[in-house]
Amino acid sequence: MGEPKDLNNPALYAEALVRAVLEPSRESLAAWLAGMEEGVADGPATYPFHTWYLYFADRLLEMMPHPELGFHARPKRTVPAPKIGRNDACPCGSGKKYKVCHLDQEARPDWKIGSPTPAIRAMAISQLVHALPMTRLEKVPVDLASPVALTEMATVYQAHGRLEEALALVKRVLEGDRQDAFLLYDYWIARYAEWLVEAGQEKAGEQFLLDEYDTPRAVKAWQVAQKLAAFYIDQGDLENAATWVDTALDGDGENPFNHYLKGMLAHLDELWEAAVDSYQQALAHSGRIRPEEQAYMLHLVRDALARAQHQQPLDDEEERGEEEGEEADPEVGAEWAKSPDQTKEENGSDHPQQGNPS
Repeated sequence: MGEPKDLNNPALYAEALVRAVLEPSRESLAAWLAGMEEGVADGPATYPFHTWYLYFADRLLEMMPHPELGFHARPKRTVPAPKIGRNDACPCGSGKKYKVCHLDQEARPDWKIGSPTPAIRAMAISQLVHALPMTRLEKVPVDLASPVALTEMATVYQAHGRLEEALALVKRVLEGDRQDAFLLYDYWIARYAEWLVEAGQEKAGEQFLLDEYDTPRAVKAWQVAQKLAAFYIDQGDLENAATWVDTALDGDGENPFNHYLKGMLAHLDELWEAAVDSYQQALAHSGRIRPEEQAYMLHLVRDALARAQHQQPLDDEEERGEEEGEEADPEVGAEWAKSPDQTKEENGSDHPQQGNPS
């Protein structure tokens, strides 16, 4: 028997909600909560406090986010938690009284299970979208789903080559009120433009970014300028890129990615000293990056710096920040990265989208 799951841990609570959706068996879920080995739940409930864990399992099954309801829970009913008196039969099934069996020998669950916080629910939805088969995702009513769910679904559709559907979902989010506390709109502005280019709609991608710069919502104008700079670098329009890099730097002169883009422009023009200086500025300001982003960003900049120091051209894949798997590395390449110093705190909460690291 393993350790019982402590749902005071938000990550475990989110995992429990996902498990409830994917394997909605109260016996199996209860056994998992109790730390039992796989398969035990299919037999008689012989582990201590199984009635409690069944209660917790029922609560999770009530509160789990149903894909067919837009990842909302069904209306819940209030069921009191089970109580075991000293003289009641021990819940382990031994036939003995609780006071002489497991009262002092088995730690009883010391946590309660309340409704998941919005952050836990968003975390669970994010994980769940990537775990569901496509047949269930296709049944999600998009008019009921949250922006987090829609953007995660868009990522899945794009990965499956269903780009038009992915674009429609992100467009729906970006045309909304942009008040979701768990969404990095900076990232999704960049991603939407990237996918427009991928769909052969370069002009639409360019116009979208220009419109975003003129009327920014939930982002800062300099962040959109950064995306425009990256866009024009990718299109080979270095003159326009230079204008937007300067605009981004005017907005935030300590943003490491802005300096990295400045270095790329100098690098592409073979202005070696200027490129080295900008890359070194990017490294100097890298402390603003979230820890989970630092390793990839530092690798990106150090590689470019070494090439500039040896007067070597940029490698195309490194230059464009080719995705090597979204789960492993944050996207901080030249193409469509969000501002690497746009921290969780700036967005008011932890970002729950595991499938889309910033």
